[in-house]
Amino acid sequence: MPIAHVHRCAPTRYGWFMRLNATRRPGPLTLALAAAALLSGCGSHSPEAGPAAGAASKAVARKAVNPADELSPYMVSAVAANKPSTVPVQLKFELRDRPGVGQPLVVDLAIVPMSASVDRVSGKVEGEDGLELTDGGVIAATERPPEGVPIRHSVKVVPGREGIFTVRASVSVDAAGSSSTETYSIPVIATPAADGPRGAPAAPAAAASTSAAASRPAHGT
Repeated sequence: MPIAHVHRCAPTRYGWFMRLNATRRPGPLTLALAAAALLSGCGSHSPEAGPAAGAASKAVARKAVNPADELSPYMVSAVAANKPSTVPVQLKFELRDRPGVGQPLVVDLAIVPMSASVDRVSGKVEGEDGLELTDGGVIAATERPPEGVPIRHSVKVVPGREGIFTVRASVSVDAAGSSSTETYSIPVIATPAADGPRGAPAAPAAAASTSAAASRPAHGT
């Protein structure tokens, strides 16, 4: 590669090479290393690639992410009955509160189409003995959902006793001229209902001990 081209391609990034060239004649190894680095970094500056690269950059900039399409970082994947799953979607869920006996619990669901060939998505949700489903049993049909955009649904359940329960969601998908159904399991571990407002974090044991100690009278009083 001619030294003049090296200077034009990287006037600042490779200033060390220009200073080296101005003070002494670079050896063959120095020239080879500089040429290899510049070949990988300067090819995109050719006149033919310039307009295409600029158009691609503008296209990426225009494709802004819709906050409504982003999933909560606390959502996790439900367990599919089949391995691997037979439908081109993913089901994620999140419990809004800690499950407590006799306390209504909202479970948020997100069905994420993983293919542009998905034509229709629908489903139903069921509880089990000891876990009553009070709302959201039917997942309304969605026609031609965009790939990667979550279909949101919420259900409400009430644990009747302590224990480990399962919410089951059956998701039916029409895609590429065929229909298939997958059943997902969502675990719910119900504990005795805690005192205090719903949604408040559990009080640490250390904090409870500190409160009990503060309520005891001091020595000598």
